[in-house]
Amino acid sequence: MPASKRTSGFSRLWRGTPTSASSDHNDNENLFDREINTMKCMIARRAFLGAALAGAIALQISPAFAQAEYPNQPIRMILGFAPGASLDAMARLMAEPMAEYLGQPVIVENRTGASGNLAAEYVARSKPDGYTILFTGSGGIVVNPATYTNLNFDPIKDFTHIGSLGNADIMMAVHPSVPAKTISELVDLTKQDPKRYKYGTSGAGNTMHVVTELFKQRTGAQIEGVHYRGQGPLTPDLLANQVQISFGTPGDFRSHIEAGALRGLFVMSPRRIAVLPDVATASEMGFPELNRRGWWGWHAARGVPQPIVDKIRAAIARGQTHPVVSEKLRAMGVELEPEAQADFIRRIEDTLKAYKDIASAANIRIQ
Repeated sequence: MPASKRTSGFSRLWRGTPTSASSDHNDNENLFDREINTMKCMIARRAFLGAALAGAIALQISPAFAQAEYPNQPIRMILGFAPGASLDAMARLMAEPMAEYLGQPVIVENRTGASGNLAAEYVARSKPDGYTILFTGSGGIVVNPATYTNLNFDPIKDFTHIGSLGNADIMMAVHPSVPAKTISELVDLTKQDPKRYKYGTSGAGNTMHVVTELFKQRTGAQIEGVHYRGQGPLTPDLLANQVQISFGTPGDFRSHIEAGALRGLFVMSPRRIAVLPDVATASEMGFPELNRRGWWGWHAARGVPQPIVDKIRAAIARGQTHPVVSEKLRAMGVELEPEAQADFIRRIEDTLKAYKDIASAANIRIQ
């Protein structure tokens, strides 16, 4: 039969064409059923593709919508230290202007334990939506990962590093009974009598422990350490001459230096600091390799969309430039210096590597 006159069983049935034999009738029914099933499959396939396309569009629109609406609920600022610490005071100072800018409350939440590691891990495992952010000193991001062997987070891979509040100066204070007035004089004293002079830190494996080891490595000083559980118990022993040397922040020592109970030997900053202008820098004493600064900053779980990061950074800038807040922060020893996010990330990576090298050379391993 010519192709132009050939019709399927389905076409004949649809047109009402009669069949002359039982076998033809059965064949036509089978053809009809198969073609109906084919049509059903095509319809189902089209419906599935339509639903998939709609879902893909929704996935593309939803994050953009969420970013545009951010924030539409309170933001939690997580701290790894107890209320009353300097870190806590800074966080609460900044929370108000940040909330004012964002239009939502910024709630400071203290999750203490393991030198701030529990708070860092909590934020690293949180949803990357900008509603849970970590505020910490540099120790929580670049020192603890260099000295602790059992951390459950990676400081580079598990965080979105948002931005810094400002720099944290580090200095050495000594008991007035120590006759040395310069770094070289102190190093000579420790070499003459290694058992006479002891240094104290506010905790094993923390920033002050690592910078003390840096001091020893770069100068050859021979001193033994005593590690306390915080600055609170360390300070009375330093004032009582139980330990003679300690590194800390200007805020830790300023009142005691001004009262004559301690003497500031040097600061590890590239220039003298405003709150203690009479204390020389390490560079002035011939040891520029001792220049080290900490910082305070904000971090969130990895994957926070950049528009949300930018909003948080803008809120931070609002606090940094607030007249009352900035004045109080400077009085606490914070040097407010705006820093691009890329520079902040680069500083974290470089400092982490440097501290890992120092900790490894000193065999600092905290379980």
